Amino acid sequence: MRATHGILPALVAVFMLTSCGLSLSLQEEVTAAPDYTSLESWASHPEFADYSDSSIANQQANQFGVPVFFVYPTVHFPEKGGSWSADISDPEYQASVITPIKYQAPAFNVAGPVFTPYYRQAAYQVYNVAPNPTTARAYHIAYEDVKAAFDQFLVEIGPGTPFLLAGHSQGADHLEHLINSHLTSAHLDRLVVAYLVGMPIDQCKIAIPICRDETQTGCFCSWRTYAEGATVKNKLDENCIGVTNPILWNTSKEPAESNQNLGAFVRYGEPLISGITGARIENGVVYAQRPHFPGSWLIRTKNYHRGDINLYFASIQENLRRRLLLYLREHPEAVQ
Repeated sequence: MRATHGILPALVAVFMLTSCGLSLSLQEEVTAAPDYTSLESWASHPEFADYSDSSIANQQANQFGVPVFFVYPTVHFPEKGGSWSADISDPEYQASVITPIKYQAPAFNVAGPVFTPYYRQAAYQVYNVAPNPTTARAYHIAYEDVKAAFDQFLVEIGPGTPFLLAGHSQGADHLEHLINSHLTSAHLDRLVVAYLVGMPIDQCKIAIPICRDETQTGCFCSWRTYAEGATVKNKLDENCIGVTNPILWNTSKEPAESNQNLGAFVRYGEPLISGITGARIENGVVYAQRPHFPGSWLIRTKNYHRGDINLYFASIQENLRRRLLLYLREHPEAVQ
């Protein structure tokens, strides 16, 4: 197991990361495209041990042999003079990727081995400025890497093998683009489910339907988490934002109570905390009560974006298990 860059004390830390002090004076310095036939271009891969292999909350990893293609959220926070595009060979960038591999990827490993590509991620600052050619180029470079990595993923898992897609924040954006512009109907037939978390997903345009119940397959789940009472301004028409309740796994506005939440992943190596918060859909997002756990008094934001997966960690694991049980019952030939 590779060492981390200082063990994150979990949910408090991910909530407290801010954009404070980040400069917009960045350079367009683009390194060579990754070679995804090389293991050095992967942050997690079944051919080496990493944190995506962790069995969390007594849920054994790789229960079904269905591989997962995971794209991590924005971890590229360059300072003044840095690059709009991450350098995947930079040790600091690689160290920052460990956090989502450790705290997010294991939510999906119930399905099978997790493949996570390093990619020349667009800097966090792309979200702080009006869209322009520079930010568009940075986002395009990142997407092209994700697309190339996905093509290699398909080669490695073999033809006909079902798979999952999972991504958070910038990662979800790139997967939405991948689904809409790169996946063929044959690919979509093999897609068990896509978890596109932390970004508004346009269900009026995406090539697959939103999941409307806990066992539907060939669909996507998506949510963005805010504190009750938070004001949210959506850039998309609310009617087109696909939102799934990450406890009930439907799209109704029926609230899920905190005692229905199977467990939040707060600190690595410690038990999950059940009943930490509930979930209800309104205004194109999921609203949650303020979570309470040791150190949670430090949380000052009403945007729970960085806890989108952690807050509902065990519920995601159980949902995956149920979807795959039904999928493989209906497709016994899918996994040998």
